[in-house]
Amino acid sequence: MKIRTLLTIALSLTTIFAFSQLKGLKDQIKSEVSASAESNVDDERAQYFEGRPTSPGPDVESFKENVPVKKESFSDKLARFKTEGFKVAVVLSSGAIKTKPMPVGTSSTVTVQKTLEGSLPSMRGDFEGMAEKLTSELNSAFATDVFELVDMSKIPYREARLGKVDDWEVTKYRLVMTYTVQPEYDYNYSMNKYNGDFVVNLNLVGTEYVNEKGDVKMKYPLRSGNLGYYKKAYAADEEPGITTVQELNAIVVPLAGDELVAELQKQQDENLPKIIEKLKK
Repeated sequence: MKIRTLLTIALSLTTIFAFSQLKGLKDQIKSEVSASAESNVDDERAQYFEGRPTSPGPDVESFKENVPVKKESFSDKLARFKTEGFKVAVVLSSGAIKTKPMPVGTSSTVTVQKTLEGSLPSMRGDFEGMAEKLTSELNSAFATDVFELVDMSKIPYREARLGKVDDWEVTKYRLVMTYTVQPEYDYNYSMNKYNGDFVVNLNLVGTEYVNEKGDVKMKYPLRSGNLGYYKKAYAADEEPGITTVQELNAIVVPLAGDELVAELQKQQDENLPKIIEKLKK
């Protein structure tokens, strides 16, 4: 009986130790992934503002106040912008292809995540034609010409409490339609394989900068407009050893740029009329 009791105690201690190690491993993985993600965000922010001015050039400058009108429809707002000399900026947001580790396991199991180094170049060039078409269709839908696809290198930035921010308030662009096309690899690593999805999200968000009581405030005529979604599952053997996202991409090989654009453009053509209808209400 004593031997059985001792064995039970030993087994319990072993189990507790194993779960303790498991929790420590999961915490370590989460910490490493978080640190890597923060570093990538810092690098992207630095590149985003690099070489941009801190004051507006004459072609974008405007210090006129954008005073809101009560119960103003979106169409009426555009008409007022036309009269007052304001424009609507369409901004293509498409950074380097991201990598995002998927969840690391359950309470009793853990998938060892191997953080992939490096990043893939932005596919921005592939999506510029889609942004131009979007801008043209918005102008056509609202019978105006105030929508402009903006070159962000001409838009000034300023220092704020939490870092650098776009300084739209000193430009003629008081309504900004951010058109996000962001590809990413969602992945996990187990049994010597990388598994996951290559994902691209298409989204449109509208932010207006208005002058109220001596201050500039942000309003959101369009908080989130889903324009499309692409997803391709993959599984890649680790042979002889994948350590960078470039190596993973070479094996997975998602749709080529022109094929991917065709698929995304098809979805955008289907979803944009719904967003326009929503804005016209």
